[in-house]
Amino acid sequence: MTAADRERSTPSPDEAFATLGNETRLNILQALGAADGPLAFSALFDRVDVDDSGRFNYHLGELVGHFVGKTDAGYELRQAGRRVVEAVLSGAVTDAPVVERTRIDQRCHYCGAPIEVSYRQDRVLKYCTDCPGRDHPPTSVSDAPAEGYLGSLPLPPAGVHGRTAAEVYEAAWTWANLEFLSEASGVCSRCSAALDESVTVCEDHAAADVCAACGNRHAVQFHADCPNCINDLHGPFVLKLVANTALLAFLTERGLDPVAPARASIAAVDRVHMTYEEEVRSTAPFEACFTFSAGDDTLSLTVGDDLQVVDVSR
Repeated sequence: MTAADRERSTPSPDEAFATLGNETRLNILQALGAADGPLAFSALFDRVDVDDSGRFNYHLGELVGHFVGKTDAGYELRQAGRRVVEAVLSGAVTDAPVVERTRIDQRCHYCGAPIEVSYRQDRVLKYCTDCPGRDHPPTSVSDAPAEGYLGSLPLPPAGVHGRTAAEVYEAAWTWANLEFLSEASGVCSRCSAALDESVTVCEDHAAADVCAACGNRHAVQFHADCPNCINDLHGPFVLKLVANTALLAFLTERGLDPVAPARASIAAVDRVHMTYEEEVRSTAPFEACFTFSAGDDTLSLTVGDDLQVVDVSR
């Protein structure tokens, strides 16, 4: 296949991984990623550790089209190439740091006790040192203890380097909430496809602490599954509401930044988000009311069967 043919076509997953399965090609992508603009052939050749210009030209030609664009000004990364370089530099495919469970200066949003955090398998795990927590750790982290589990936050390995345990948690909190805002809006944070949304309701829910029937604190659980990639989001229904303008205003009017709060107010934002009351009015069609509190003030959001807010009251 010529470069022109590749320009007009999209490779299959097998073809894409085969194309990237070569050190010289990855070095070419990283050299282009580090450049300030397009590079001429000779300038790009000088930046890649390869002696044979013919071999270099062959590998560059395999990248041109889907991963690399060729213009009059030279060679430059296309979006697919940028995503590869970003994945490599984030450590997502090359690094696996671990932070052992460490107590930090943050409080549990349920009971106010100190919390501990750990990092493994690209996730920050959060635990209360006193109360039962929220639910069970994700099955992808098989060796994580369940007692006091408060949830996990995604963070690429690059977010760990050079940071204390507390700083790792703060970085993960911001990173995760940006993803939650995207997914609450129905857009996959990994590939941008439209998410398939649904809810499940525990019919035998016990409101005190963690329900024995479903293992969650809240009866209504939100599910957002991407039909295009393997990304999925499962958790309390607040995950669908974090991008709602009324809830955003409820937080910001009280000086609480729902994306990147000051260290002292992270627990305050979590408390609003996670200690809400819920009233399931109907399951078929679905209708429920979720009431959030901050001090003496409350905000109630009624959600209909299409999972959109149909009524707001304070």
